[in-house]
Parts: sequence; structure tokens; C-alpha cells
Amino acid sequence: MKTILSCFSLRASLTRWRAFTGTSGFGLRASLSVLPVLAAALLGCLPAWAYPPSPYHLIYGLVRDEYGTPLMDDQVQILLVSAGGSQSQTSIQPDLAVGVNYQLQVPMDTLLKPDLYRSNALAVGTGFRLYVVVGNVTNVPIVSTSTTNYLGQPTKMTQIDLTLGVDSNGDGIPDPWELAFLAAIGSNLSLGDLNANLDVAHDGRTLMQEYLLGSAAFSPENPFAVRMVTFNSGAPILEFPTETSRSYTVLGSTNLQQWAVLPFRLPSEGPSAVTRTNFTASVVQTLQVQVIPSGPGPRAQFFRISSQ
Repeated sequence: MKTILSCFSLRASLTRWRAFTGTSGFGLRASLSVLPVLAAALLGCLPAWAYPPSPYHLIYGLVRDEYGTPLMDDQVQILLVSAGGSQSQTSIQPDLAVGVNYQLQVPMDTLLKPDLYRSNALAVGTGFRLYVVVGNVTNVPIVSTSTTNYLGQPTKMTQIDLTLGVDSNGDGIPDPWELAFLAAIGSNLSLGDLNANLDVAHDGRTLMQEYLLGSAAFSPENPFAVRMVTFNSGAPILEFPTETSRSYTVLGSTNLQQWAVLPFRLPSEGPSAVTRTNFTASVVQTLQVQVIPSGPGPRAQFFRISSQ
């Protein structure tokens, strides 16, 4: 406020000097000598006027536990710590979006002044790491154990998925899940034998795909598969197994090339079932969904399920 008032006072002074120049030659000489001083002072005020913060940068993603299950507890905190030690944090927000359970608005500064507009404001390119705080335990996600992230541009977004646990073989999949998977399929492989692109179960899916599906590791006798059960008034009813806390989206295509998200209803909800574009499972179950036909134009003949 002091800076704004002083700029206002300088403008008033400048106006008075301009009025003074019309009275005499002496006044003109005096005004010309003082104008550079006033102009310099006014220019010194400009950075204060151009001092607003930059728009924030949005970081978002999915936080999973060591078995690949998305976290649903809104008491869990996601903590951003910059290379300089400043911090920002947010909490888990279940069902924030498909495959998203947290978002963090990172305050950013224009750096037009030597002092930040707030203590935890960051600049473009600042290094940072993310941590997940569960109760009194601060967990270092797999992505943060060997990687420093760098902040992007204001108004932009960065997706960073966070997985808890230990990843001793560096394939991006937590050891507890891999050990459970190996035991479930009766494999004698060790963690050192695994990599994310390996088809361990010989079912056409990579280890990373098995992990992202979620159910295969703990129910190998009932692997993830989509079946078309029947039709109801011309609308196909699909069936597939779900895993706790996973979100599922139905995709359709007419040519196996372009895929689009399709709305659906749950027959188990009866005639008043709501139309939705995704479903988050609260339990392990076999789920049926009735796909709602699209508008004019070719109808989808091929379907697949996206699991997050």
C-alpha cells in the first residue's frame, strides 16, 4: 500500500509541475529539471504494479498402495517438497475423476521481484519430489526414489501417478504385488528375473498390464476378461470382474481403430439406474453393464474396458 500511495503522490506532483510550466520560463526550467527525477521514480513503481503471481500449475494423478489398489482415505496427504525445501500439500479425493484421486495446485511466482509473493511459490523448472503421508508415516513413492520432477509452465498440467512400496528390481511395479503374483501363478521366478514387459503368465499380457488390471494376481483362476452376456432392447450387456477401488470405463469402436467412451447403466440398479461413464468398485465382484446406444450413425460393434 505504501508503494501505491507513493506512486499516486508522484503522479500528483507531476501534474502540479505540468501546471507550473505554463506560468513562466523559470517554471519551465524548474519543471524540466525535476521531471527526470519524477520519471525515474515512476518507473521504479512499475515492478510493484506488475507483481501478481503466475497462475498455478496443476499436478494430478492416481495414488496406489503396494498392491496396486488406489487409495480412498481422504486423510492421506500428498506432499510436494521443492529443492529449496518449500512445501505444498493436498489430500486424497476419491473419485475425483477416472484414474485420478489427487490434484495439487502449485503456486507459482513470476520472479519479477526478488521476494516471492508467498513462501511456497515456485518458478518454472524448479525441482521437486512428491511424498505420501499415511498417518504418521511419510512414504517415498516408487517414482520419487530415483527421479526428481521439474515444475512445468503456469496454467499447464502434469500427471504423476504415485505407487507406494519398494521396487527393488526397478521395473516400476512394487515388490509385494510381484511376489503375490508369482505365488498366485505358481512361478519359481525371482524378482531379479522380472521386468515390466515380461509375459510371466503366458496369457498375452505384460507384467505391467497385469498389475494395472489388478485382479489377475489374486484370482488367476478368474482372469480379467470381458464377455457379452446378452442384449436388452438392442443394447449389449457386458460382464467383467472388478477389483476393489478400481475405476472402469467402457470404450466402443466400429472399426477397432478409433475408440470412444460409451455411457452405460448397471442392470443391478433396476429401472431407475443412473447413466454413467465410469464405475468405481467397492468390492470384488462380477459386474454387468448395459451399454447405452449412441445417437445417429454407426453403432459400436467392438467393446473394451479401461481399468484405472
